[in-house]
Amino acid sequence: MAAGRATDRDTAMKKTAAAKGDADAPRYIRIQRVLEERITSGRYPVGTLMPTEVELAAEFDTSRFTVRGALRNLTEAGFVARRQGMGTRVVSVDPQPGYHQSFESLQELFQIAVDTHMVILDEEPVVLDAELARAIGGEGGPVKPGERWIRIEGIRWTAPGGRPICYIQSYVPERFAALIPEFASHNGPFFDVLETRSGETIVEAQQDIRALQMPPRLARAIGLQDGAWSLQLLRRYITAQGVLIASCNWHPAEQMTYRTRVRRRQKD
Repeated sequence: MAAGRATDRDTAMKKTAAAKGDADAPRYIRIQRVLEERITSGRYPVGTLMPTEVELAAEFDTSRFTVRGALRNLTEAGFVARRQGMGTRVVSVDPQPGYHQSFESLQELFQIAVDTHMVILDEEPVVLDAELARAIGGEGGPVKPGERWIRIEGIRWTAPGGRPICYIQSYVPERFAALIPEFASHNGPFFDVLETRSGETIVEAQQDIRALQMPPRLARAIGLQDGAWSLQLLRRYITAQGVLIASCNWHPAEQMTYRTRVRRRQKD
């Protein structure tokens, strides 16, 4: 009986994949197409949670790794939003192309870094001028012109071989120079390396969002024309000792949606 169900399931997957032109695609793509069809048909309505990775792995008789690939693609396509510890929620049946980001905690920022792919391009020491010192310091404590920091530049991708999400410039105090070589092999955000290895606990993250023209050098690196507009996300991770790291993320403006939720507080 179980073998019969598996055959029926595989047949359905192949029919769905064939209709999408993906008949010879990897298994995670075929699973993605089945899940897309369930979302657009209303089987998984907008606002509801999808089955868990474990449940989907059991249904499709595959590994959680394969299911995770399908869910990652659905997230990138805008059908669902994933949050650590909260599951996968359907957010659209007709998503627009672009990159969607939403978070409510450091844990969710951590998950964003894990679910994407960062390639470091360069690192160099910099002496802060007044403008850069103000940007890095924000409300996280005094950062003075003339201080020596290290700038790490790179591109965050949806996945290896995927599409670029943003160009990143991260600024790290010079005292952490010995930790920077660990960034390239770390599967997670830079702030996690610094917090874990330094013993300085992050107590707050600040974020500034601005619409700016992307510097031409950065725009070209992610395939955009000179003068392209960006949504710049500047994040500072603050410890009791001051700014642990500041990261400036340059997202193509037409591809980035930043979503927040505000809930009314219930009266006592």
